[in-house]
Amino acid sequence: QINVLQAKKKFEILDAMLSFMHAQYTFFQQGYSLLHELDPYMKKLATELDQLVIDSAVEKREMEHKHALIQQRVTSFYLQDFSYDDSKVEFNVDAPNGVVMEGYLFKRASNAFKTWNRRWFSIQNSQLVYQKKLKDVLTVVVEDLRLCTVKPCEDIERRFCFEVVSPTKSCMLQADSEKLRQAWIQAVQASIASAYRESPDSYYIE
Repeated sequence: QINVLQAKKKFEILDAMLSFMHAQYTFFQQGYSLLHELDPYMKKLATELDQLVIDSAVEKREMEHKHALIQQRVTSFYLQDFSYDDSKVEFNVDAPNGVVMEGYLFKRASNAFKTWNRRWFSIQNSQLVYQKKLKDVLTVVVEDLRLCTVKPCEDIERRFCFEVVSPTKSCMLQADSEKLRQAWIQAVQASIASAYRESPDSYYIE
């Protein structure tokens, strides 16, 4: 009889299922109420997010534009500082300011390390001089070009090199291109010839 009575308590299962469904309904109802209260805030946040996306895109374009301008300035500086057009490659032994030719060259140091340094060289007053910066005092490499010879150097670790040799020392220089090297060699040779023409008698007396 007890077993029969227990078997007839199927309503307890239905009651448990109904309680479970009611709990689920309450849970989701409360969740909906909470999210419904957050709806205005989420809409406001979505609007702000859209504006942030727009601002980010504008900022990205501005940064890309600035980067392009910087690249152009760097390229322009590099071309201005390191490369030469045809007018700069040419030399003039009869220049009004006395400067036959000028421009950047790499000079090999005479120390044990044989380091290369970039200097602003010029040929003027029958001398080969250079400056570390354009406003620095001139450093004389060769005092009298009439006592010098100039020749290209191929057996060296760098390209476009040439050497100016005087009775007391030699100076190894490097140009930025083959065209520049030939221009510098011709400028030195022309300056030597010009110096001989200007004062041949005094030179032979000395």
